[in-house]
Amino acid sequence: GVEVGEAGAAVMVDGATTFNGAKAYHDSKLCNVLFAKEAHKRWGGTGDENGISVRAFNPGLIASTGLFRAAREDNPLSTAIFSFAATNLFGFSVPVEVGGARLAYLATASDDEVPSGSYLSAHKATSKAVSVADGFASAVISKEAMDEDLASRLWEKSAEVIGL
Repeated sequence: GVEVGEAGAAVMVDGATTFNGAKAYHDSKLCNVLFAKEAHKRWGGTGDENGISVRAFNPGLIASTGLFRAAREDNPLSTAIFSFAATNLFGFSVPVEVGGARLAYLATASDDEVPSGSYLSAHKATSKAVSVADGFASAVISKEAMDEDLASRLWEKSAEVIGL
């Protein structure tokens, strides 16, 4: 979260003080977008020699990663079946190679193709697109992710935590 509550407990981005694993995961994704937006604002992001291009993205659901590590410990067979079915039968999970290719694309795309400050995602969960030409393109972010004050507070808290 962005703040610390009573007795040093973390506060979720929406102000909740009770820990919820799924909510923490969603908040971490929100913080990635907020941080990227604030970095774009502060570091120029013009794409010229004086700015840094900053982009955020949704790599897609990658069921074979550590996302389900707690479930994997509790029920490894069910988790393996889910991962196989999600990736190979139903196609709503993408292989780790697709997520990696999307990251590599964002790191190397020109500002003309993917402007600094962009948030990209596949428009369908089943998509294996890794470039704008393939359908990995600009996507709408939540109202919460557009909160400039929250992005600024996250930036300041991050700086404080690392001693800047």
